[in-house]
Amino acid sequence: MDRKQTMASALLRGALALFVSAPMLIASGGPGHADLVAHTAPVRDIVISKDGHRALTTGFDDLVILWDLETSEPKLEFVGHEAAVNAAAFLDDGRIASVGDDGTLRVWDAKTGKPLLNIQAHSKKSVSVAVSPDGRFIATGAWDRLAKVWDATTGEAVRVFDGHRASINVVAFTGDGKYVLSGGYGGYVWLWPVDPQGGEARLIASTGFPVNDMAVSGDGKVLVVGAADGMVRTFSLPDGKELHEYSGHKGAVLAVAVNGDGGVIASGATDGYLLLWDGGEQPKERLPVEYYRAVWSIAFTPEADAVYAAGVDSVARGWTVATGEPVGGATTPFQPIERVDAALQNSDDIVERGSFHFRKCAVCHSLSDDGRHRAGPTLEGIFGRKVGTHPGYDYSAALTNSDIVWTPETLSRLFEIGPDVMLPGTKMPLQKLPNQEDRDALVEFLKAKTQGGSD
Repeated sequence: MDRKQTMASALLRGALALFVSAPMLIASGGPGHADLVAHTAPVRDIVISKDGHRALTTGFDDLVILWDLETSEPKLEFVGHEAAVNAAAFLDDGRIASVGDDGTLRVWDAKTGKPLLNIQAHSKKSVSVAVSPDGRFIATGAWDRLAKVWDATTGEAVRVFDGHRASINVVAFTGDGKYVLSGGYGGYVWLWPVDPQGGEARLIASTGFPVNDMAVSGDGKVLVVGAADGMVRTFSLPDGKELHEYSGHKGAVLAVAVNGDGGVIASGATDGYLLLWDGGEQPKERLPVEYYRAVWSIAFTPEADAVYAAGVDSVARGWTVATGEPVGGATTPFQPIERVDAALQNSDDIVERGSFHFRKCAVCHSLSDDGRHRAGPTLEGIFGRKVGTHPGYDYSAALTNSDIVWTPETLSRLFEIGPDVMLPGTKMPLQKLPNQEDRDALVEFLKAKTQGGSD
């Protein structure tokens, strides 16, 4: 093995140790420690309470976790969603709200973890939730192209907004709580009155590219929009006048956040970077903070002295805004594995090539049975087991009613034609590998890592 291959192998071991095994690191941070480590799958959202003492994270492991930010200790898990949890929000009365791929809106008691409301809010995955400033209403947005407003106490639907012609990715309330903002794949941001007598809905912004996230400044005057073209744009509220464009990412912007007066903006993207910007008359990059692969969610502390970000590697991390240093000295290692992707993809070792293709699988599946939740079952012992039979996992009827046994041939077939064709009705996301050599490499990787036994 030459030097290039040796380096690739070393990088692979480090990357896989994190990417595959990091979900097993269930550790407390201790006082001042910034890393929030408890999820066993990628973290989809992070939200910080108004007093700055608590945080909520949601993940592909179907969990919502409540954190003590002063100690970085997980305090409570909210269990009940039947698929990945995409977003959460604090209510001021001691409750929280969450939405997920199961299309439900759930409200929980933040002290006990007891479920209080379970509403089948949407027919497709619900991806965003927001609470009005007065706490009376909850807004949800989903891939069924609908934004809805709910009574936060009774769970009754108050308004349904159906102006979008493509999936909705994000909803937010204006600072006065009178309107809901919604943005989505169509590239538009709409402004909807909560009160049926509050006037007509109107288009407030257009980016020309899918809108992935939005944030409203604490004073309610600035709307920050992150889009698929890699740009961050700001608009004044309520008139929708475009203020600035911020260019710096080399991939789609997935998450944005803004402080109270709009003076500091944060953005995260598929390029694996978290960028901080000075808001103001002259857009200026404030501080680039390297993160990990893709940044899915960002939240400022109330004083905007620290920013937390979450993404693919299952850990939420915090940095000081002024210096970019980890809050309290983060100790959980991370490695931007996109740097070694090319080496892995072109490696002479078939198992290393298979590891490259396993990355997407690792979002939902672990390689060992650690007894904790993920969006999908563990792959430990997958070969030779009938599908839908791993104990402790809630399979869809498509798998429990199937007679297929996982073998190298059936796994290869799954990725050749797609889960939706091979197992109609499955919850598995659409993943295909058209190339036979890629499928062979993935199978060899699984054979090497799962040691022959579960589904």
